[in-house]
Amino acid sequence: MHLSAFLPLECFQRNNHQLEQQLHKQTIGTDTDMTSRSKLMMTLLASAALSINSIAAPKEIPDGPPLKGFVPGFKVDYAQPSKTKNYDLSKHPYFTKWVDPESKVISYVLTKRVAPLQWPFYFTNSSFSPDGEYLYFYVAFPPCLHMHLGAVSLNPEKPWIAWYPESAGCGHSAMVAPDSSGVYYFTSHRLCFTSTNGDTKLVGSIPDDYINKRQVYWVSTHLTMSSDGKYFLVDGKIGDDYFISLMDAKTGEFKLLHEFPYCHNHAQFSPVNPKQFLLPRDWACDPSTGKYEFMENRLFIMDTEQTYYRALYPEFWEHHDGDSAHEWWSQDGIVCFVNYVTGVFECNPETLEKRHIWKRPVCHAHSNGDRTLFCADQSPYAWKSRPCEILFYNRLKQEEKHIVTAMPKPPAERGDYHLDPHPHFSPDGRNIVYMTTVLGNVDVAVTPVEQLR
Repeated sequence: MHLSAFLPLECFQRNNHQLEQQLHKQTIGTDTDMTSRSKLMMTLLASAALSINSIAAPKEIPDGPPLKGFVPGFKVDYAQPSKTKNYDLSKHPYFTKWVDPESKVISYVLTKRVAPLQWPFYFTNSSFSPDGEYLYFYVAFPPCLHMHLGAVSLNPEKPWIAWYPESAGCGHSAMVAPDSSGVYYFTSHRLCFTSTNGDTKLVGSIPDDYINKRQVYWVSTHLTMSSDGKYFLVDGKIGDDYFISLMDAKTGEFKLLHEFPYCHNHAQFSPVNPKQFLLPRDWACDPSTGKYEFMENRLFIMDTEQTYYRALYPEFWEHHDGDSAHEWWSQDGIVCFVNYVTGVFECNPETLEKRHIWKRPVCHAHSNGDRTLFCADQSPYAWKSRPCEILFYNRLKQEEKHIVTAMPKPPAERGDYHLDPHPHFSPDGRNIVYMTTVLGNVDVAVTPVEQLR
């Protein structure tokens, strides 16, 4: 049964403002006996009504100056030296210089190998340690489908490279520790930590009584930590349920927040609000029937106290007005996302004010901390028919450049390991890392940003 069946017909005949007022009264009113679960269900139903009521008429979103973030005075100042290490990779014995034949942009490819396939993290989680000392990446040994973790020291005078067998099955869950001491990741339902010295410990597990002998399909699309450092945000699918939960960073205690009958993944904590997180919807395939499960709206936001669950772009109808996807947080708390057809956008998660930043088709995209510089790939989804591009965009100059003009398809099956370029900025915005195939392998590449600005 559709969610609309639970709402009176007149709800669909009111405008969005009236629905929002009704929702506010129902969920934030004086009824202190209403449980958080009931509040969330009411929000779910009203959010569905909002989407259906406004879904047919998306508005033109203008460009303009970057939206004001939630960190007063925040700016990535390239005129000042970085507070983190930025080593000269032209002097590193493990990296090989590569120049794009058309754009002449320089990249440095990690050609020292510990595995047949080596590629960087999914773009929402930096491959660089915050201090700039290490670069983390995934490794694989075909035909085995398991992914593992690897790391390389970026210091040319103290080079080392390693991979960690104990991280088998980590998927794309890995997150570099905020203090640069190592990397967190899930393997099955267990959260682990491996230090830069290679020491591994168990941080926590999803309890057996919650799993209850059900199939664990996946846990943690990619880990994020609350801005106060207290919790990891953990999504997943166990049995027939998609869930969102917290895991205490110190004790490993598991706290279930909510279960959904449809796919939510790519959950990401806000970098500035410890209670707020992105929780996108996604397409999914039923593991029992093979039936494809569609979605009408992708971008949702929620809080750990379960007082709200709301759409960030309710008027956008997936697969009709394009396809929104591949969202991330800027360092000052603004949500950015991609429309495969029309480009890159930003959105204030509180006011829902939006900007249309980069007006061209892209697949995965990312930004520096203050959303003045962007990078993207376009498009690994069409790799079988044409080469992929790696792109750079200066928002202030409205200038686009190629990092890689024509990247050939990978020498391995893309779908087996999610082999997309996933370009993303280092935390200080001085480098861009991406997966490359220009040397005939699946490799990690780093591009210094200064040459592009």
